[in-house]
Amino acid sequence: MFRNGVAVRRRWFLLLLLLAAALTAGTGGILWYTVQISSVSQVQAWLDAVKPLLTGIRWFLMAAVAITWPHLVNRLGRRRNLDERRAAALLAMRWRIVTWLVVIELVLGQNLPGQMLAVLQGSRG
Repeated sequence: MFRNGVAVRRRWFLLLLLLAAALTAGTGGILWYTVQISSVSQVQAWLDAVKPLLTGIRWFLMAAVAITWPHLVNRLGRRRNLDERRAAALLAMRWRIVTWLVVIELVLGQNLPGQMLAVLQGSRG
């Protein structure tokens, strides 16, 4: 049915895009429903309670990417017939990708710049 590699990639892209849209809509719907049946302060308290759990899940997923990266590259190499040079380039990208994931987590997830500014503001006042 799909003999062309481009058609297969488009199909996977579309499926992953639909999955992301469904997860986003589902999460938004759950939060909207939660706000409708309870107060915003209760929802904020619940989010504050599960924040450490969600942070742990994000760090676990980053560690999983770092640990499973060589296996994924080898598997991709067998399926797509990657040559040695391209496989080595993908393996070399592992720590760059993990580093960027950690930076994004620290900046967006942990609000490190905001916390640093708060500490600097507190030390002046």
